[in-house]
Amino acid sequence: MRKPLSGLVLILGLSSVLCADKITIFAAADLRFALDEVKSEFLKQNPKDELEMIYGSSGKGLHQIENGAPYDIYFSANMEFVQKLYKQGDVTTKPKLYAIGRVVIWSKHKEFNPELGFLNFTQDWVQKIAIANPMHAPYGEKAKQALESMKMYRSIEPKLVLGENISQTAGFIASQTADIGVIALSLALAPTVSQTEHKAYYLIDAKLHEPLIQGYAITKVGSTKPLSKTFYNFMETKDANLIMKKYGFETK
Repeated sequence: MRKPLSGLVLILGLSSVLCADKITIFAAADLRFALDEVKSEFLKQNPKDELEMIYGSSGKGLHQIENGAPYDIYFSANMEFVQKLYKQGDVTTKPKLYAIGRVVIWSKHKEFNPELGFLNFTQDWVQKIAIANPMHAPYGEKAKQALESMKMYRSIEPKLVLGENISQTAGFIASQTADIGVIALSLALAPTVSQTEHKAYYLIDAKLHEPLIQGYAITKVGSTKPLSKTFYNFMETKDANLIMKKYGFETK
């Protein structure tokens, strides 16, 4: 009787492993808190599956996928990056909108006054200003555009501290390595910021920069995995949309 029992245990164990699936997702750094929460909700409904999240600048993710990085889904803060990969055949699903992002001015300095808006950059207490690197980070590009629209970019350029991505940029301000800066609204609404005394921010008028249209798609690597399609579709559910809106993303 022992042999059949041990065989049954082995079969059940293999069945459990086979039912589980794992994918790796690269996402723009502005999604760190929102997508982590979406992930938690997804895993409540799909407890046997596993999602590995990697966050960074959208431009770096683009180049990594072009060079064969084994990411199954790509979330970019710049839809054009996803469209480029689609044309090249590096992603297999048509690029889909997941949100439109917003940028804010934020500081932990006691003299920061949200009501002053861009005039905060001209105050004596401001010596270092953080934005994400405009060369490869979409939020940095939009920050630069907004500052140029206000005719301030050249005057403050010597004070700029460039973050590798928007998450690092927010870290510069949070640690007061920089006095003030421009970050994603989603990060200003994150628990680590909104639950502190320095939760005030100034929402930049979206007309001052090109729209932050953000998109995602399944990569060529992820196209063979059913879990990729399942999570891809989950992003359009009511549960996912409510979480995204909670972090200031416009989902329509």
